[in-house]
Amino acid sequence: MKKHVVVIEDDPDLLDFLVISLEEEGYRVTGLPQLESVEALVDLRASAFVIDEKLPGTSGHIICIILKSKSETQHLPVILISADESLKHRASLCEADGYLYKPFQDYRELQYLLDKVLVA
Repeated sequence: MKKHVVVIEDDPDLLDFLVISLEEEGYRVTGLPQLESVEALVDLRASAFVIDEKLPGTSGHIICIILKSKSETQHLPVILISADESLKHRASLCEADGYLYKPFQDYRELQYLLDKVLVA
């Protein structure tokens, strides 16, 4: 069964790039431009989340904190992405499983990180 990665990214070009790139690597991908609700994320039954830190309405690390506090999603890997210099600190605060600074050289940086966190 394919691993299901949920990507939340408000930049439509980057969202499309990540979705297409990850699908080409064999993942099932759901791309979202923003958080609709935490319940909707839980209902997606993801294998992992890739979340932009700077989203409209909320921050990626806040979404991560909520996901890590729910029994249904606390065991799932969360990777934060951002160009923000404080990303490492915020990823640590929310106990994200990884983080990656934007811009990416190419999607292989994210692929490498996903391979590490989706080993199970």
